[in-house]
Amino acid sequence: MSLFSSSNTRPRSLMEALLAKKIEAASQQQTGPGGSRLIRTDSMDSSSSIGSLGSLILGDDVCRCDDCLLGIVDLYTIGPKETASSIKKPSGWRKLRNIVQWTPFFQTYKKQRYPWVQLAGHQGNFKAGPDQGTVLKKLCPKEEKCFKVLMKDVLRPYVPEYKGQVNSEDGESTYIQLQDLLSDFYQPCVMDCKIGVRTYLEEELSKAKEKPKLRKDMYEKMIQIDQNAPTEDEHRAKGVTKPRYMVWRETISSTSTLGFRIEGIKKSDGTSSKDFKTTKSREQICEAFREFTEDFPHAMPKYIQRLKAIRATLEYSEFFKSHEVIGSSLLFVHDRHKASVWLIDFAKTVALPETVTISHDSKWKVGNHEDGYLIGINNLIEIFSEVHDQQLVQSVSDRIPRLSLPDDTNGVNEVDSKPHVEQEGVISDSIGGSCSSTPSNRCNEPISCMNNNNYDCKPDDTPLVNNNVTDGPILQDCVGPNTS
Repeated sequence: MSLFSSSNTRPRSLMEALLAKKIEAASQQQTGPGGSRLIRTDSMDSSSSIGSLGSLILGDDVCRCDDCLLGIVDLYTIGPKETASSIKKPSGWRKLRNIVQWTPFFQTYKKQRYPWVQLAGHQGNFKAGPDQGTVLKKLCPKEEKCFKVLMKDVLRPYVPEYKGQVNSEDGESTYIQLQDLLSDFYQPCVMDCKIGVRTYLEEELSKAKEKPKLRKDMYEKMIQIDQNAPTEDEHRAKGVTKPRYMVWRETISSTSTLGFRIEGIKKSDGTSSKDFKTTKSREQICEAFREFTEDFPHAMPKYIQRLKAIRATLEYSEFFKSHEVIGSSLLFVHDRHKASVWLIDFAKTVALPETVTISHDSKWKVGNHEDGYLIGINNLIEIFSEVHDQQLVQSVSDRIPRLSLPDDTNGVNEVDSKPHVEQEGVISDSIGGSCSSTPSNRCNEPISCMNNNNYDCKPDDTPLVNNNVTDGPILQDCVGPNTS
């Protein structure tokens, strides 16, 4: 029976609802060898016990604070040999434990220290795996077939490990068990990028064209993004065909121009965004990548290195040569210490006909089966490298002091007329290499030579100012102790 069958007994807080749910679940359990934990008396069966408890919890004549509510439940759920005096006041952790255990949204926390992040795809496809470091994904026969092949391919280090099938407790659902790619990261930042110049199969397009029908749901998705996207006829009909929607969807993002698009980003603080449907230009992508790796300077070079390794491995992969890779993603993950990339999502990846070969880096035309996967990989490497170079330049610029030179007096610069203090020693080049010299130092501090070209430092006594240099070393000046 439900505790909420009566219209005047409604839970007034989250704690009330959770405890009522807990009691209701307990009442539905079969009585084991030790008997039900709920107390039975000669005058009450289990149903009336639960009903009385529900009335007590939801009544108006009891204190409704969290401590009292938990205490009431303890009185009704203690074993026969326990007494009310043995019940301790509930702690804050006890309250949290109840919330974690009985709130549906938190159930995946029970086996893992964090919820598995799903940034894209159909919600509800994932659940916590039976073992630490695993995750369950609803079975897709095409995807499972791909994973079985990938476990024997050179791409295996770059995809989640496949660990077989798992049936749900009720036997109604089947899942594939995969390696949880987030298990080795602490408070990870995650980004999902869909790779390729299209995210639909050719057969999807042809089938939709055979029996075209107006789809109201796709029309509504379209106008949510752009009110002016539908034609006048589509506005009147309040519907668009699936082929029309699929082609339009690719053109509004960077999929059609760069061979990839950002599906979603989750930052380390838990905030996430999927608002990238119209992120199309190179500048927009660069800005998104900068924000994604903000405060994590180690992530960018590791991503570039991993992407290059993936690209090199793809050239030797029999799986890649023989498959049309559609709707697959690259999952980018980093925390304070680590960063890596994996290939994920193979539900739409299919084997090519034996008579068809593709290059993966050519434009798609109906019938040629090209997926543009390498176009996306190459553009990702280029854009990540571009952003990384900009970050390096900014880092160097931030370490160079802004010089404020005094006005000349009688044609002689005051800075140049002051005596300099000689500083002996080896000067470390923070960009690369080192140079030995005895340069002048106006600040009486150790010197770092910001020498981009790795030239020998100029040992004269005249400081060089960056915007006045036409050749030779870029800058030799006092920038404080070298921290590199």
